Amino acid sequence: MTDSKLLDSSIWISFIIENKNVDIIESEQLLFLSSLSIFEIKRKLIRDKIKKEDIERTIEFIKKRSSIINVDEKIAEKAAEISSEKNIPAIDSLIYATTILNNLTLITLDNDFRDLTNIKIL
Repeated sequence: MTDSKLLDSSIWISFIIENKNVDIIESEQLLFLSSLSIFEIKRKLIRDKIKKEDIERTIEFIKKRSSIINVDEKIAEKAAEISSEKNIPAIDSLIYATTILNNLTLITLDNDFRDLTNIKIL
């Protein structure tokens, strides 16, 4: 595993909603995030009926705290292989491919990633 971390949306959601994983979020370490996680986080906040201005403030904080990695064709192709081989849902495969191709460790609460390399499930 590497020292550089890509945070799954589950880590951010637990921080935002339950004030958990504060040590990770407030660390001095550069944190990476898939652009797809922004979708997952914002969707969760909208579904939870969080006020629009609070959602905007939260997303801005996440963007400032993270180095965002966008999905490109290399990530998309690797994710297709991973999804087919490991039977992992599409978005999770794209996030995992982002982790692998950028030599990061994925920090998550999601058991869909169990038994994979470069993963730390909290």
